[in-house]
Order: sequence, then structure tokens, then C-alpha cells
Amino acid sequence: MTRSNFNRASVLRALLVIVIVTLVVAQYSGIRSLYSSFGFILDENPAAANDEMPLMMGQHHGNRTIYLINTVRYHFEVVIPFLHVFSNLPNASVTLFASPQGYNRFEVRPWLDLYARPRKLDMVDSSNLVADGARTDNARYATPDFIFLTSCPEDVESIKDTLDRYLRNGAKVQCLVHEAQKWDSNEQDDNKSPYKSQINFMRPWIRAGQWQIVTLAPHVQKFVEKNFATFFNLPHDSWAFATPVVCPVFQLPDNEIRLESDHPYVTIVGKLEPWRRNYDKIFKQLAEHAPPVDLHLIGYGMPFDPPEAVRNKVIHELGLGFPDYFRAISRAIAVVPSFATQNYVESQASSSIATSLIAASPPLMTKKMLEAYSNIPQDAVWVQADDETEIEAFSRISLLGQDAWREKKTQIAKVRDEMIASNMRFFQDQLKSLPEWD
Repeated sequence: MTRSNFNRASVLRALLVIVIVTLVVAQYSGIRSLYSSFGFILDENPAAANDEMPLMMGQHHGNRTIYLINTVRYHFEVVIPFLHVFSNLPNASVTLFASPQGYNRFEVRPWLDLYARPRKLDMVDSSNLVADGARTDNARYATPDFIFLTSCPEDVESIKDTLDRYLRNGAKVQCLVHEAQKWDSNEQDDNKSPYKSQINFMRPWIRAGQWQIVTLAPHVQKFVEKNFATFFNLPHDSWAFATPVVCPVFQLPDNEIRLESDHPYVTIVGKLEPWRRNYDKIFKQLAEHAPPVDLHLIGYGMPFDPPEAVRNKVIHELGLGFPDYFRAISRAIAVVPSFATQNYVESQASSSIATSLIAASPPLMTKKMLEAYSNIPQDAVWVQADDETEIEAFSRISLLGQDAWREKKTQIAKVRDEMIASNMRFFQDQLKSLPEWD
């Protein structure tokens, strides 16, 4: 080959390399632009989904390491919103530790992959944390910066030894309380207070400032701040139980406002258990007032046998996977919480309220419920008057028509989106407040 031919070939190779690099950069920029258009934050250093490589404190190019933990087979409607928030925090690497008995049912697993975007889901069987607790050295999973327990205190019971190691190494824990009325360690009846050993474990870490109770609704926040110092036998220090509220809500994948126009309906959602919701009262009222819309029972469990007079008005949609479950709820005019106990306005957050926000199907709420869930404005819900029954209220609402229904659904969707943004700001501040590691 002559020198001129050699030079010409070298130039061509160089030009080819430049063209390839340019195409790769352009494609990458296009992907980033696409993610940004959906409101995602694309981290420069996403966590690799590799169970063999534990997340090491202070590594990942300065990223904070987060362990999102759910050791039980339920509460994945709570896991999903926080997985999505953590995955979209800048300079953070999140690993989800979860139970296969939970994420392998109701089509949960594909949604975990979806809501971990823009990162690839990094998920580990939570039983590995139990095994890690038995090791005296060479623990597989290193201490993270931040731990979020979605099923506390059940998570504490399952991985107490592992949590103890992480806390001794300086990790911070946030612990989500669901049934706050059951946390009184002074209660002698174990059925009313089943969490005494978990409370004993938490107490010194609350004193140390490394453990924080987190709630899902404003009335639960008030209950905790009023009662938990006594429940935990701790001084009433203002910092110890200054309890934040985070909202377990997320947008559905297509984020559309839906409405069933041919056969409009309201819905009661979740597990079909009479101690959760007052179904007998609803069926009785339905028979008395015969509203022009149907009632769909959307959830899990055995179907009820409603009275003959309303049997054709009560539609069961049971055993649905997550995608179909939320899609069915999203088409409803309203979600009727129909609380069977006062706990849902005193010490416990209702999953029906959270579901109505996720699906953008406004809840039917009394004034007392609005006072409890004070982070939901009145103009975003259907208000049940003091002199109305639930059936009378949604009979009135059913006459308002499509435009009014859509407007209310749009309002509740805006509230949901504001809650998501609030969650993002809250957890960004939490990570910023963590101490730097040596």
C-alpha cells in the first residue's frame, strides 16, 4: 500500500469513528429528552440491577444508597409510589427488598419494573436480609445511607438483626405506620397492642435520632404526635415524634382521565371484608333509593349475595391484577369509602382514599372525613351532606352529568400530582440532611 493510500484509509477510518460517535450521542440525547418529557429524572449513574454486587455506603460516584424494604406479601400499592420517587431522585441509588410471595401475584412485578424507571429495577428477595442478620461477618448487603420500611413494624420483626447492624453503622430509618392505634406498648392486651417487642427495638434509635415514624394522612400524624411518646414511654420531646406525612400515590401509566359513559357506576374498592367497609348498610340504602347508577365492588375476596331487589345493580369485579384493578376504578364516577370503623378518621389511613387519588376517581367524603384528610381540598371530592346517606349522595351526583364528573376527576388528579411533587421534595430534603460519610 502506498503512503497516500494509507493516509486516505486512515482519514476514512477516523471519519467513520466520528460519525458513529455522533450517532450514539444523538441517540442518547434523544432518549434523555424522551424521559424528560415524561417528567423523569435520568441519573448519570443509574444503579445496576445486580444482586451479586451489594450497594456500598458512599460509593456509586457520590450517590446516596437507599434500601426500600417490604418483607410482607401485601402493601405493594404503597411500595410502588415510593419506588418511583426514589428512582427519580438525583444522586440516589435504590434497591428494593421485597417478598416474592407478594410481587409475583396480581401482576405486580411488571409494574415494579415500570415504576423503577428511568432506572433498571434493582430488586432482591427480602429473605436475604433475614439471612444477613445471622452472619457475624461478611454480610452480603452493606449498610445503606437511608432505609424506608413500608410495612413497619412487620419489617422490624423480620429483619431486626440486620437493621440493628445498619443502625449501628450509622444508617437512618424511616418507618411507615399503618395502624397507629395498635402501637401502645402499655396496653396489656396483646391483641390490641401486638408490637411491643418491635417498639422496644425502635425506642433507643428514636432517642438517637436515627429512627423516624412516618404517616400516610394528616389525622394519623396528629394521633402519633399526641400519643406515641406515651405509647413508647419516652419524654415528650418535640423532635422525637415530629411526624411527617407522605402520600402513597402515583400516576397510572397512561395518566388519562377515564369515565364509563354507557353504564356509569360508583365503586367500593379493596378487600371484600365487612370489618373494613359497611357493605350491609350500602345494600340496604341501595334497595331503598334505587339510584340510576350501578355499584361496582372492585377488589379481592368472595362475592357478596346482595338482596334480590338490588342484585342486578351490584357488579363484582374481583381478582384483578394491578393494571385491570386500577383501570376499572379509574372509570368510576366516585369511590365510596364507606368506613366500618372510626379508626379511618382517627388513627389509620384509608387505602380507599389513596386508591381514589391514584385512579383519579373522586372519593365521596363527609365533613368529618375532610377534616381528617385535610390535605385533600373540598373542591376535589364529592361531599356528602350531613343529612344525606351515601346512596342519597351518589344518587344526586349521578344526575350531574358527564361534564361535571370529568371536571371533578380532573381536580382530584391535580391534587394527586401535587402530592407526588411534595413527596419528591420531601425525600430530596431527607437525603440532603444526611451526614457525609468518611
